[in-house]
Amino acid sequence: MNTENPGCLTGVARAVALVVVLPVRLVWDALAWCLRQLWRWILAPVCRGLAWLLHHLVVIPLQWLWEWVLAPIGRALAWLLHHLLVVPLRWLWEGILVPVAKALWWVVDLLVVTPLRWLWRYVLGPVCRFVGAILAWAWRIAGEISRAVGRAVRWVLWNAIGRPLAWVYRAILTPVGHWLRTWVWGPVAAAGRAVRAAARDVRAALFGGPR
Repeated sequence: MNTENPGCLTGVARAVALVVVLPVRLVWDALAWCLRQLWRWILAPVCRGLAWLLHHLVVIPLQWLWEWVLAPIGRALAWLLHHLLVVPLRWLWEGILVPVAKALWWVVDLLVVTPLRWLWRYVLGPVCRFVGAILAWAWRIAGEISRAVGRAVRWVLWNAIGRPLAWVYRAILTPVGHWLRTWVWGPVAAAGRAVRAAARDVRAALFGGPR
C-alpha cells in the first residue's frame, strides 16, 4: 500500500465509514418514517378522538353543572347565610352587646375603678409613702443603735474579760511557763535522755551491740 498518497487513504477511510454507517442510517430513516406514519394515521386521530370525547363527556357536563347547579346553589347558600346569620349577629353585636358592654364598663368604672383610684391617690398612697418613710427612718436609727450597742458590748467584754485575761497571760502564765521550761522540763528531759542512754549501754553490755 502506498502510504505516501494521502488522497488514497482518505478515500479508503470514507468507503469503510460509508459501508459501516449506511445500514444504520437506512434503519434509522425507516424507523423514523414508520413512526411518522404511525403518528399521522393512528396516534394523532386517536388523541383527537379522545380529546373530543373528554371535552364533550366531562368538561361540558362539569361546566354545565357548575353554571346551572353548583353556582346558583352556592349563591343561594351565601345569601341565606348572610341574611340568617351574619346580619342577625351584626345587629346583635352593634345593637345589644356593644351598648351593654359600654354600660357595664361605665358602671364598673363609676362604682369600682374611680373609687379605687381616688382611694389610692388620696388615702392609701400617702399612707403607704408615710409608713415607708417611717420604716426607713426606724431601720436607719436601729442600725445606728445596734452598732453603738455592739461597740459598748465589745468594750465591756474587753475590759471585763479580755484585758484581765491578757494581763494574767503576760504577768503570770508566761513567766510560769518560762520557769517550768527552764527548771522543770529541761532537767526532766535531760534525765530522760540520760536514762535512755544508760539503758542502751546496759542492753549493749548484756546482749551485745547491734551488728
